[in-house]
This record gives sequence, structure tokens and C-alpha cells, in this order.
Amino acid sequence: FSPTLDDLASRARKGMLAIVKLLWSIGEHSPEIFFKMFDSQIQPILTYGSEIWGLSDNQECIERVHLSALKKFMGVSSKSPRHLIYGETGRYPLYVHTYARCIKFWLRLTCMDDKRYPRKAYNMLLNLQRQNYNTWACSIRNVLYKFGFGVVWEMQGVGDVKSFIKEFKQRLIDCFKQDWHSALESHDFYNVYSHFNHSLVRSPYLSLLNNISVRRVFARFRMGMSALKFHYLQYRPVIHDRGINCPFCNDTPETEVHFLLTCQKYKAL
Repeated sequence: FSPTLDDLASRARKGMLAIVKLLWSIGEHSPEIFFKMFDSQIQPILTYGSEIWGLSDNQECIERVHLSALKKFMGVSSKSPRHLIYGETGRYPLYVHTYARCIKFWLRLTCMDDKRYPRKAYNMLLNLQRQNYNTWACSIRNVLYKFGFGVVWEMQGVGDVKSFIKEFKQRLIDCFKQDWHSALESHDFYNVYSHFNHSLVRSPYLSLLNNISVRRVFARFRMGMSALKFHYLQYRPVIHDRGINCPFCNDTPETEVHFLLTCQKYKAL
């Protein structure tokens, strides 16, 4: 399905750029409107047919379109870390939706009559899976066991499908949140960011700052991607080990706290 996913990503990227241009042309920078348009116009393209390919590991091209849209909306660099983008926007990867659609489709198949062709095809996959072949049914089984729903696979169905899908999506979100917190704690680059953002909730400034230029600068500063010297030089090993001094206070290391609160030279700015 790699060519299929590449084609979906290409189509969705064109639509995403058209939406971005339209919103910029009318001066609309509201996150509520942007995310609503993305979810209603672009996400259906990216997740088309995901009942079949939604459990594939090769979904990076799909997620790149999602991240690209979020970065363009925020006005930050295309190299901005994805964990910070998720943290600022309060969004989740699209696999949360594709996994849920796969499981929902599987539950539909288990409720079908054995005479129907989709159910016959599923029964064939099920027999192959029992013979240790790697099939779509095998992927369904692995995902259910991975997220703690092995009993659902053994029973080949649930009573209330709607409630189960809601619980399944919440389990995916909770697992992603755990991974997100672990990533912030394990990477030195996220040290400052992890002090003021502890949850995957949309940051209020995206709605409160109406001046788009100010919002861009503020977002870049929060994410450590600004034009300040200690931000754009921090990846150089030698500079990182020695530290970077403030250009006005020669013996004082330049940090976010020093720039924002301590240095007297920056007060007017």
C-alpha cells in the first residue's frame, strides 16, 4: 500500500496548501477554524480506505502532511520537533483514527452473515492467520493484544461497538500521552519546554494572540527555535558544552530565563 499512501499524501498536501492560502488571504488565523477545516476536508483524504491499510507501519508520509499543516499554521520551522508541535496544538497523530477505523471495520465483519463475501474473505484470512501467515487479521489481533484488548479478539466481537471504539481510541490517546511525556523527560532539548507544558492541550496563546507576527515569534521562543543565539547554536557540540554568553552581559550565560526576565538590556524589547 505504499504507492496508495504516497498518492493520498500528495492529494491531501495540495488541499492543505489551498486551505492555508485561503485562510491567510482573508486574514483568518483562528486555530478552531483551521483545525475544523483540516479535520473535515483534509483528514478524510489522508484516511481514505484506512479500514484496510490503517494498521500499516508505513504511515509516515500521511503523518508528515498532518505535521506540515500544523507547522504552517503556527508559522514555525519545518524542522521543529514533532513532540513540541503536538504539545502546542494539543493534537494527536492520525494513527489514532486509522487504528480505530480498522477495529470498527473488523467488528462489522464479525457481525456479518457467513454467506456474505466480506465475511467469507475474513474467514479465509482468519484461517491463514491460524496457520501463522501474516495477514490483515493477524494485524488486528496484534493491535488488540498490544493495547490490552486481547479478550475482544478471543471473543471475536463485543456487545456495544460504539462504547468499545470510544474506549479503544481513549486507550490509544493515553498511550501516546505516556510516550510524549517520556520523550520530553528523556531529551535535553526539551528541558525548558517540559517546565511549562505538562499536558497535551492546545496552548491558549494560539487563540489569544491576534497579531500573527507576535504569535509566530512567541511560538518559536517557546519551542527553542527562535533567532536567539543560544537557540540556533545549541546543536553544535562545542558551543553546547561551553555555553553561550549573553551579548550584553559577557560573563552571564544566555538562557530563556536570562533573556526574558533578568537582562536589563532586553527590558525595552
